[in-house]
Parts: sequence; C-alpha cells; structure tokens
Amino acid sequence: MNLEEVRQLPAQDLDVVLNTLGIESGWEFGDHIRQASSYFPKETCLPEPAGRRIEAFQNLVVGTIAERVFREQHLATLEPFGFAIVDYHEKGENRDFAVQRDTLELPINVKVASTKFREAQRVVGLDPDDCVPVGAYKAIGASERVSDLVYVFLVDFSLRERVDAFVDQLVGPLAIGWHLLSWYAGRGARRAQDRFNVALFDAQAAALMALVPGVTSYRVISAQRVLSIMRKLPRRVPGLGVKAAGRGVFQAEVNVHVSVSQETRPWDEIADQLRREGIQPSLDEIRRTAPSVIPDPAL
Repeated sequence: MNLEEVRQLPAQDLDVVLNTLGIESGWEFGDHIRQASSYFPKETCLPEPAGRRIEAFQNLVVGTIAERVFREQHLATLEPFGFAIVDYHEKGENRDFAVQRDTLELPINVKVASTKFREAQRVVGLDPDDCVPVGAYKAIGASERVSDLVYVFLVDFSLRERVDAFVDQLVGPLAIGWHLLSWYAGRGARRAQDRFNVALFDAQAAALMALVPGVTSYRVISAQRVLSIMRKLPRRVPGLGVKAAGRGVFQAEVNVHVSVSQETRPWDEIADQLRREGIQPSLDEIRRTAPSVIPDPAL
C-alpha cells in the first residue's frame, strides 16, 4: 500500500483505522477524518500533503528499536549484579535510562547513527564511516541539567534502510497509519505518532528488534566530552555561530561530529567496568579535568 491508495480510502475506513490503532481525538488530521466520517462516510477526505515526508516520525521507529534492544540485551545484563535500571521516558527529559547502585547514578541517552555523513572527510576531517553527530545545543543543555549524562550510540549506517524495507511490507491498519503519520502532521501529531509507535511495537516488536544484528556496536561518549571536542576542535562543528539568512538567529541544527573509533568507547567495556568497580569510576572519568592553556589575545 502507498500514500495514494490510502488517500482513496473512504473516511469511514480511515476512522476505523484510527480506532484500531488507539489514536484518540486531539490530532488535527484525525479529527478531520472523524468529522468527515460522520457526515460523508463513503467519500475520500485526505488532502494532498503540504510538504515532504515527516522524517522525525519515521526516525521515531528507528530510535525505539535502538532503545529497546539496548534495554533488553545490554542493560538487563547488569541487573543480576545489583544494579537498578530506571526508565525516564515518561518524564520527557534528557535521560532515557539510568543505571543506579549504592546511591549513585549513571544517566543514559540512547541515540542512533543510521545516516552516514558522506562529506565528513571534507567538512570535518573524519572518515564517513567513523563519524557520528551530536547536537551541540542539546549537549550544552544536557550537561547543565544532567551533568554526568552519557550518550550511547547504536552505530549502524544500514539500519534506516532495513527499517524502511520492513514498514513497506506492513499491511492493514498499521500500513495505513504509517502512511497517514508519515505525511500529515498538524496540531496533536506527536501524541498520535507515539500512540502508533506503541501499536506497531505491540504487534511487531520481535521482528523490529531482529533488524539489529547481535554484533552491532553500541558506543559511549559523555555530554561533557562532546563539549570538550566542540571547544578544542571547532572544525568539528560546522555552522556554529552561522546566522540564518535575514533572521539574525543561530541555525537550529548545529552538530558536533565525533570519531567513533577515537572518541567513543564500546558499551561492553563500560558495562564490564560497572560490574567490576561500580558506578563511581565511570563518574570520575566523566568529571575528570586537566589544566590547559587557553588563548587570550589582547588584540
């Protein structure tokens, strides 16, 4: 099924799909569908999409896969050693999870590097296969609110394509909902997207998580180290300080590009350290400082 086939469905059929997926009122396009279903149930009701596909929604599925695999296959292995795993998703903050023991906490934000920066060598001096981006302003905000935060990256530059191929094979309400939310946003869209994501994983969690090979690497870098790279290597932050044309504001997306091989560490190595020594040594590494000479020109 494709978007045009979805647009040809009568309003009453789309209404049934929304109810099947558990998408409640409050989403602008969902409410439009329900209203059309009440008055003109057998007629089509979806307008031509106003823009491009909504990548943020499609990335939601990729991100959820990374988080679930990390929770179930990596964090869970710490629990027999007396660690508590706390899920912070409902709080809507920088932490996705945290590892806790002995009154200490290692806060974690799970990310996915699934799109290769093909111009990385020319722009930031890193091989495209060895380069992952971290949002500069997000790292700044994270370091201020949760100073010990670490980013755990699923580095898999072909995962996006595997997920796309998987959802292309969906059928029924899940396929229809995927196309609806990939093209129509509006007020209340995020809540509807989250609800679809729950329905998708309720039905297909095992198959989706199987898209991540067991050998795929999770890599770790602290928000503090990201900021250190930003200060020391400004070339790694293209666009920093560049103003949007005519608006006098900074660009919304400014990334710090880090080397996977040289500036991140394997999660398995961190997990082994946690099991052997507890959380404090990892916190000490995040908080480590060193004297440095800072340029201070008078002219």
